[in-house]
Amino acid sequence: MEEKAKAPFWKPALIYGLIVGFVSILVSVIFYLFDLYLARWTNWVNLGISVVVLAYVLVAYRNEYLGGTASYGKIFRMAFVIGIISAILGTVYTYLMWGVIDPELADRARVMAEERIMSNPRIPESMYDDIMERMERNFGLTRMTIMGFVSGVIFNTILALIVSAFVKKEVKTLSQVS
Repeated sequence: MEEKAKAPFWKPALIYGLIVGFVSILVSVIFYLFDLYLARWTNWVNLGISVVVLAYVLVAYRNEYLGGTASYGKIFRMAFVIGIISAILGTVYTYLMWGVIDPELADRARVMAEERIMSNPRIPESMYDDIMERMERNFGLTRMTIMGFVSGVIFNTILALIVSAFVKKEVKTLSQVS
């Protein structure tokens, strides 16, 4: 019986993670340039693009490094590491965007959030001060960067779980065929 060569993992994970991260950053920069950075619908567009790019790089990994077939576990592991690398890139970008490139962006986001809270009829006026105080704490650059990384890892893990289920391609054995 022939022994299968072990497929490389870290080099493709780094390459594909950088691709996914840079595509996400590029989309964010485009939204920023068109002053759509804080629009709610842009999150859905970014999600769709992330799903497509992640699926593309996972299929490329499966076909190029794994001979066209891969178990759910192998694909998920790769997707998870790609997600971590992408989250790190996104965190650095977020820090630079909110802290260096456009420090007023946090103020604009806070004002938008305050307007949404004030216009929400389900929130009683007695809660406004408490909500505004919590919001003030959450809009600090360090906290936003840390929360961005944590939420990025969680989001990318969920995305990896879902996309991996569609990208996996198991080898069919004779017992499964008959």
